[in-house]
Amino acid sequence: MKRKLLILIFAAVLWSVASQAKDVRSPDGQFAVRAEKAITLVDAGGNEILTLVKDTTGDQKIEVAWSPDSRHVLVVEGGARDSAIVGAWRDEAWHKTIDMDVWQEGIGRKHSDQRNRMVAEHRKLAGWLTPSEAAVQGEMLFRDGTKLHYFYILAFQPVPGHLDRGGYEEGQLIGKDYHNL
Repeated sequence: MKRKLLILIFAAVLWSVASQAKDVRSPDGQFAVRAEKAITLVDAGGNEILTLVKDTTGDQKIEVAWSPDSRHVLVVEGGARDSAIVGAWRDEAWHKTIDMDVWQEGIGRKHSDQRNRMVAEHRKLAGWLTPSEAAVQGEMLFRDGTKLHYFYILAFQPVPGHLDRGGYEEGQLIGKDYHNL
């Protein structure tokens, strides 16, 4: 009886690990974003092209959105208290970039002070507006329990950028049109 129970537990653990791997295919079916212990961009055969996020430890939710033309993709990593957005785009090759979060300081500063700091923020994608621009909705939670809901647009910009230590091309994913909801 103990052996059967151990086998069932082992099978459940294996099923859990196997079900963690999720592929979100591009509209043209030629690429996918694979979320496992890392988040990678793969080709139709499952071969890795680019690592978007090296470690998903602490992620509670991962959201992937492909542009209609399959040339851009955004990934939102949601943790217990924060979120991050990375993106990738394709010209002759695939490149990765990151939302630098500079918008948070301006929006959050208006609603906080030394006693009422932001304690959590979460973002989600709200759809593609053009093949290179997507809407983002977010929420900030402050120490006193108040919430601030906001909206902005993330746009891929084909401008020269700076490659950071993580291999992200900074300055390629620009936030604009920030406002409170």
